[in-house]
Amino acid sequence: MNIEIVTNIEGLDELEEAFKEGSRRAVKKFLRGVEMKAAKLLMDSAKSYAPYDTGRLEADIHRQTVVTSDGSLTVCVGPSSQGFYGMFQEFGAPERNIPALHWLEQSAVAVQDDVMEKYMEVLTEALEDMKK
Repeated sequence: MNIEIVTNIEGLDELEEAFKEGSRRAVKKFLRGVEMKAAKLLMDSAKSYAPYDTGRLEADIHRQTVVTSDGSLTVCVGPSSQGFYGMFQEFGAPERNIPALHWLEQSAVAVQDDVMEKYMEVLTEALEDMKK
């Protein structure tokens, strides 16, 4: 499940101009900081919803920023390749008699409004700091 947050900021012509003329690295650093703070809520929720056997899956959940081929910045939340078995618990494996738990989807749904609220809060704070 992907939660996509699109932000439309109006009335900040100077900021828009700075983003257009500024270095891509500076813009990505700004956005990465905002997105990582909002993604922490999703990461914490995923840890609390992770099926527990040994605790390794919960410990393996992290957040990571990825720049896609079109230049978009995306924050991914979930287990690494070491926690690959979380995918089987998410989607199930009928041939192994493993039911789908949809734990990661449920964790995202549980905090989606909080993530959006946190994103807007952190974005607003960052923009206020830039205006000073």
